[in-house]
Amino acid sequence: MERFWQAIDKLNRWIGQACAWLILPLTLIILYEVISRYIFNAPTRWSNEISQYLLVAIVMLGGAYCLADNEHVSVDIFYRNFTQKTRDVVDMLTCLVVLCFVCAMVWKGADVSYDALVQMKRSQTILELPLFPSMVMVPIGATLLGLQSLVRAIQAFERWRLKGRPSGKGA
Repeated sequence: MERFWQAIDKLNRWIGQACAWLILPLTLIILYEVISRYIFNAPTRWSNEISQYLLVAIVMLGGAYCLADNEHVSVDIFYRNFTQKTRDVVDMLTCLVVLCFVCAMVWKGADVSYDALVQMKRSQTILELPLFPSMVMVPIGATLLGLQSLVRAIQAFERWRLKGRPSGKGA
């Protein structure tokens, strides 16, 4: 079981670090747009859409990385005062709630993505880019987030289960 969650952790960390590099072209595109718009008075027609596609990939694929590094927002005012055993129970319950939302995102996101692919839907801009690549980021990102959440729940369960054991040999 430990191999499973280590593999999921490793995958999500790798994807998150790879997605971090998407911030560079996003920044350059926005910089180009600002310079061209405000210095040369020649705004582009493509920068906004490309920026949106990159941002969707960064956000959707970065969510699981954020959870793997324990960087999501939490209500620490209560959480920090809990015992470790109570924290583990809260973590397990939170992960189950997250899995409910993730299932809906995967189900509906896959449905919409498939529809966009089959019907060859395109953006209504001058670029007319296919919508499928940006839409498929939702179920992919939600799946990664769900797997990472499952890993967190399993880890919390293991900590909670082992807390009840007496210390010493075999603990």
